[in-house]
Amino acid sequence: MMSFFRVLAVVLLHGTTVLAQQAEEMSPFANSAENKTVKSTEFSIPSSAAFNMLNENTPNRIERYATLHDFKVDWSLTNGQQGYTLSPGLAIEAQPIWLLFFDRAGAAKYRTATPLTRTLSTLSVSVGTTASADKNWLAWALKLNLYRQNDPLNDPEMLQALEESSEDAKDDLYIGIKALEMEQIRLKKSSPDYEGQYALLADSIRELEDAIQEVERAQSERLAEIRENYIQKHWNSSYLDIAFGRLLVYSQTQNTVIKTVESPTMPGVLDTFSFQNNTLEITKQGYGVWLSGGLGIGRNGMVSAMARYARKPSRLTPTIGQVVSLGANLRYGSRKHNFFIEAFFDNAMDPVNEFSDTKVEQKFYMLTIGGDWRINRNVMLCFGIRQTKDFDNGTYLMQPLVNVNCLMR
Repeated sequence: MMSFFRVLAVVLLHGTTVLAQQAEEMSPFANSAENKTVKSTEFSIPSSAAFNMLNENTPNRIERYATLHDFKVDWSLTNGQQGYTLSPGLAIEAQPIWLLFFDRAGAAKYRTATPLTRTLSTLSVSVGTTASADKNWLAWALKLNLYRQNDPLNDPEMLQALEESSEDAKDDLYIGIKALEMEQIRLKKSSPDYEGQYALLADSIRELEDAIQEVERAQSERLAEIRENYIQKHWNSSYLDIAFGRLLVYSQTQNTVIKTVESPTMPGVLDTFSFQNNTLEITKQGYGVWLSGGLGIGRNGMVSAMARYARKPSRLTPTIGQVVSLGANLRYGSRKHNFFIEAFFDNAMDPVNEFSDTKVEQKFYMLTIGGDWRINRNVMLCFGIRQTKDFDNGTYLMQPLVNVNCLMR
């Protein structure tokens, strides 16, 4: 695994070097309404990749592509392992390269960056935790987008629509305000009607300022409409992602520490005292690497698939075994609400401690029916009912799964 991190470090170093070479002065329009609109155009708000490692406590294990340019918080209301058990989990996700190099810059900086740099900007880092099976689980994950059919920040159609919506009468209104302010300056204070003329000009300036605010409100409505129409048209854009995650268990332990010191009042006499020391213990429980992608079908459909190899704790033996997973997802709907049916197959090979050459094989077949409901621009509710069947051993499990994903905007 160290080789993986070395390669990742080299790639990130190269990417940040390219970014530094292309760095430009901060654009005065970096925080303009157009830039804010294009940066907040995300097709979906999927669950964090870290949740994919936490015993599959996400309604859909195949994550959808997203352009998340803000911190995101996820709440998982079920643990995904112990049937109906309620065990809330929490995950945090961010895109560090985007936040460091593009977040406060103008959108033009992203468009002039190299393809490699734009790809690296999609790197997301997520950390999540939940509790199940009398254990506290912790996971972190990295996810990188390798291909995206539509990129709002680099889409001529989107950029042209934003540019056209920005053509308004604000410049003429600002010129009018400057002219009235110059007239105020030229007024002679010795004139008997100076105060009346000054107040009259001030009223005219306020009227123009109100007109500017009205123009800005209308512009914001136009920009929001463009964003919503773009998301509606491309919510099922094709994509390809790669991800890596690490699964851990943490526990709080308490140790008794005994100290012996010389008495400050009686030289040569030793005093002994004890106190409790709290320690956090973290144990590695496996890892996973997976490839996921999707293909849009018309304006309302989408088919996606995922392949994953993982080392995870066994459900039968107190060991860590290997799990090969394959799955497909069929989704229908719109950007506001859509429904899916997802089929998954897990093939687990678990070693037995007493017999080093013996492995226990389990085959799990999972079927999930659920959907996404985008409550507003920043909050998405993901829900599903998963049925898990092990035909070899006759086990059957049904689980309700609910996640709430929220952008911190």
